[in-house]
Amino acid sequence: MSLKSKQEVRYQLKYLFTHVLASVPLLLACAVFLSVISSQSSTLLLCLILGTIAVALTQQIGQTIGLPKPWLILLQTLVFSAILSFFWIDYFSDPAAAQFFGKAETFFKNNLTQGSQQTGAGAAVSLVFNVLRALYLLYIAVALIGVINAVRKDEDWQVVARTPLLVVIAVTVADVLTSFIVGSQ
Repeated sequence: MSLKSKQEVRYQLKYLFTHVLASVPLLLACAVFLSVISSQSSTLLLCLILGTIAVALTQQIGQTIGLPKPWLILLQTLVFSAILSFFWIDYFSDPAAAQFFGKAETFFKNNLTQGSQQTGAGAAVSLVFNVLRALYLLYIAVALIGVINAVRKDEDWQVVARTPLLVVIAVTVADVLTSFIVGSQ
C-alpha cells in the first residue's frame, strides 16, 4: 500500500470517527426520548417508528428517482410531520365536552324535567340541542365551501366570509351570555 493511500484511509477513518463521535449526544438524546415515550404512550412510540420507516423509505425512493437533496429533505419532513400530526391528534383527542350551549341544555334538562314523570323529556331536550349543533356545523361547512370557491375564482372572498363570521361570533356571544344568565348548574 502506498503512502498516499494510507493517508487517505487514515483521513477517512478520522472523518468517520469524528462524525460518529459528534452524533453520540444526539443518539443518547434519542434513546432517552424513546424510553420516556415508550413508558408513557405506546401509540406515540409507534408513531415515531412509523415516521422513521417512512423517512427511510422516502430517502430510498428519492435516491432512486434522482430527487434533489433540498426536495428530498422537504419531502421527508412533510412525511414525518404528517405521521406525527396524525398520531398526536389521535393521542390528544378527547370526547367533545366543550359544546356550545352546553349549559343551556343542562338548564333545560333540569328545569323542564323536574315535575315530569316521563323519562323522554331529557332525551328530547338533548335531541333539540344536538339538531341545533348539527345545523350550525352544516352552515359553517357550506359557508366554508363558498369561501373556498370564491378564493379559487379570484373573487373577493372577504365579502363572502363576512356573514358566516358574523354568525359564528353571534352564536359564541349568545353562548357566553346564556352561560351568564343560566349560571352553573
